[in-house]
Amino acid sequence: MARKPRIFAVFLVPIAGIAWSLPLQTGSIEIEPETPAYLATVPAEFEVDARRGLLTITGHTKSASHEERLKQVAAELFPDQAVRFTFRPLGVAPDWWDGATAELIMAAAAMQSPRAKLRGKSLQVRGVVANKSAAEQQMESLRTALPDTTNMDIRLTEVESGMPARAFCDRQFAALDPGPVRFEESGTVLRASAFPALDRIVALADACRHSTVSITGHTDASGNEEWNRQLSLARARAVADYLGTRGIRRERLLVVGAGSSLPIADNTTRFGRALNRRIDIRLSPKG
Repeated sequence: MARKPRIFAVFLVPIAGIAWSLPLQTGSIEIEPETPAYLATVPAEFEVDARRGLLTITGHTKSASHEERLKQVAAELFPDQAVRFTFRPLGVAPDWWDGATAELIMAAAAMQSPRAKLRGKSLQVRGVVANKSAAEQQMESLRTALPDTTNMDIRLTEVESGMPARAFCDRQFAALDPGPVRFEESGTVLRASAFPALDRIVALADACRHSTVSITGHTDASGNEEWNRQLSLARARAVADYLGTRGIRRERLLVVGAGSSLPIADNTTRFGRALNRRIDIRLSPKG
């Protein structure tokens, strides 16, 4: 008698735009599901951003129960804020991912105007806090939930207890004096002495994310004015590029090249011309 061939069936079920294969066992052979190659290479990402009464939580999740847990944590810790979730399923997530993402929301709740992003094993946190030591204790719980090899970039700005973040930022804007931003002669390459001043701008812009950053380049009156305008604009753009590499979003940056049109000193003297060659940086509330 001829042996009947065995038949194996695989059904494809679309879930959120992804086809997952579900195995059916026939006899002693089982067909295992395979994670699509493009999902296996996607780094897990998760971001928490709170400002102007809106909490935005975006990123990869492991399951429906994981998403439900995140929603519960957000509802408990941000009861007075509107919440917007954008979840994306991830084919392969590390075992620690569900716990770490919940801890990230908890850490954000200890700050004013928090922004936190976890991408693979890289963590970035920005926020304003009334009690830095208490916030750092919450950061320690987050660290415990992450692998030891996680690269962490945490910057917390402390304000007076009870002071709203907006009031703190307005005070800092009025007192802002980052120091001179110098370039190589007749060029657009920043000198090493410029970086401490620009890093002070980055720290304040990180803490005051409702602000715009205006960057205006100026020259002295030497030479052709069209060239002066081009040089002043190129230098302002070089500053904006540096701030962008330090995490300040490009849509917050306003770049202007004023040439020699706004002198602050006498262009007939060497000292005056040196003062006129400058970068003005101002932070101001958005909207």
